[in-house]
Amino acid sequence: MNYKPIVSRFRYPRQVPAKTPKADAISKDLVRRGFRSVGPTVIYSFMQVAGVTNDHLISCFRFQECIDAAEGKEENGIKSEDVKTDDIMESKISISIDELSFSSE
Repeated sequence: MNYKPIVSRFRYPRQVPAKTPKADAISKDLVRRGFRSVGPTVIYSFMQVAGVTNDHLISCFRFQECIDAAEGKEENGIKSEDVKTDDIMESKISISIDELSFSSE
Protein backbone atom coordinates (compact mmCIF):
# COMPACT_ATOMS: atom_id res chain seq x y z
CA MET A 1 0.00 0.00 0.00
CA ASN A 2 2.86 2.38 0.77
CA TYR A 3 0.58 5.21 1.97
CA LYS A 4 -1.49 4.96 -1.22
CA PRO A 5 -4.91 3.32 -1.52
CA ILE A 6 -5.42 0.17 -3.51
CA VAL A 7 -7.14 1.36 -6.69
CA SER A 8 -9.54 -1.03 -8.37
CA ARG A 9 -10.74 -0.15 -11.84
CA PHE A 10 -14.15 -1.79 -12.02
CA ARG A 11 -16.54 -1.00 -14.85
CA TYR A 12 -19.63 -2.76 -13.49
CA PRO A 13 -21.04 -3.11 -9.96
CA ARG A 14 -21.06 -6.91 -10.27
CA GLN A 15 -17.25 -6.83 -10.50
CA VAL A 16 -16.78 -5.29 -7.04
CA PRO A 17 -15.93 -8.11 -4.62
CA ALA A 18 -17.44 -8.55 -1.17
CA LYS A 19 -14.03 -9.52 0.22
CA THR A 20 -10.42 -9.83 -0.93
CA PRO A 21 -7.48 -12.04 0.04
CA LYS A 22 -5.93 -9.11 1.98
CA ALA A 23 -9.19 -8.59 3.94
CA ASP A 24 -9.32 -12.34 4.56
CA ALA A 25 -5.79 -12.32 5.96
CA ILE A 26 -6.49 -9.30 8.19
CA SER A 27 -9.70 -10.94 9.42
CA LYS A 28 -7.93 -14.18 10.31
CA ASP A 29 -5.21 -12.25 12.13
CA LEU A 30 -7.76 -10.27 14.17
CA VAL A 31 -9.70 -13.44 15.06
CA ARG A 32 -6.44 -15.07 16.13
CA ARG A 33 -5.84 -12.07 18.41
CA GLY A 34 -9.26 -12.53 20.03
CA PHE A 35 -11.48 -10.09 18.14
CA ARG A 36 -15.02 -11.11 17.27
CA SER A 37 -17.37 -10.14 14.42
CA VAL A 38 -14.48 -9.23 12.13
CA GLY A 39 -15.17 -11.34 9.07
CA PRO A 40 -13.51 -10.60 5.73
CA THR A 41 -16.58 -8.74 4.42
CA VAL A 42 -16.62 -6.47 7.48
CA ILE A 43 -12.89 -5.83 7.17
CA TYR A 44 -13.16 -5.11 3.43
CA SER A 45 -15.98 -2.62 3.98
CA PHE A 46 -13.83 -0.95 6.66
CA MET A 47 -10.96 -0.76 4.17
CA GLN A 48 -13.29 1.01 1.73
CA VAL A 49 -14.59 3.46 4.34
CA ALA A 50 -11.11 4.25 5.66
CA GLY A 51 -9.83 4.94 2.16
CA VAL A 52 -7.42 2.01 2.11
CA THR A 53 -9.05 0.80 -1.11
CA ASN A 54 -10.81 2.76 -3.86
CA ASP A 55 -13.63 0.69 -5.33
CA HIS A 56 -15.49 3.48 -7.11
CA LEU A 57 -16.55 2.45 -10.61
CA ILE A 58 -14.47 4.14 -13.30
CA SER A 59 -17.64 5.84 -14.53
CA CYS A 60 -18.30 7.35 -11.06
CA PHE A 61 -17.64 11.08 -10.72
CA ARG A 62 -15.75 10.41 -7.45
CA PHE A 63 -13.30 7.92 -8.98
CA GLN A 64 -10.82 10.50 -10.32
CA GLU A 65 -11.31 12.77 -7.29
CA CYS A 66 -10.26 9.93 -4.98
CA ILE A 67 -7.19 9.18 -7.08
CA ASP A 68 -6.21 12.86 -7.14
CA ALA A 69 -6.67 13.13 -3.38
CA ALA A 70 -4.50 10.04 -2.83
CA GLU A 71 -1.76 11.50 -5.01
CA GLY A 72 -1.85 14.73 -3.02
CA LYS A 73 -2.84 16.95 -5.91
CA GLU A 74 -4.12 20.39 -5.04
CA GLU A 75 -7.89 20.53 -4.85
CA ASN A 76 -10.04 23.57 -3.99
CA GLY A 77 -6.98 25.55 -2.92
CA ILE A 78 -5.82 22.93 -0.41
CA LYS A 79 -2.24 21.83 -0.96
CA SER A 80 -0.89 18.45 0.00
CA GLU A 81 1.27 20.08 2.71
CA ASP A 82 -1.90 21.07 4.58
CA VAL A 83 -2.18 17.90 6.65
CA LYS A 84 -5.43 17.40 8.52
CA THR A 85 -6.12 15.20 11.52
CA ASP A 86 -8.23 12.84 9.39
CA ASP A 87 -5.33 12.35 6.97
CA ILE A 88 -2.98 11.53 9.83
CA MET A 89 -5.47 9.01 11.22
CA GLU A 90 -5.88 7.38 7.79
CA SER A 91 -2.09 7.13 7.49
CA LYS A 92 -1.84 5.48 10.90
CA ILE A 93 -4.55 3.00 9.92
CA SER A 94 -2.73 2.18 6.68
CA ILE A 95 0.55 1.72 8.55
CA SER A 96 -1.11 -0.52 11.14
CA ILE A 97 -2.66 -2.69 8.45
CA ASP A 98 0.69 -3.00 6.67
CA GLU A 99 2.45 -3.95 9.89
CA LEU A 100 0.05 -6.77 10.77
CA SER A 101 1.70 -10.12 10.68
CA PHE A 102 -0.16 -12.36 8.27
CA SER A 103 1.50 -15.56 9.32
CA SER A 104 -0.66 -18.64 9.55
CA GLU A 105 0.28 -19.81 13.03
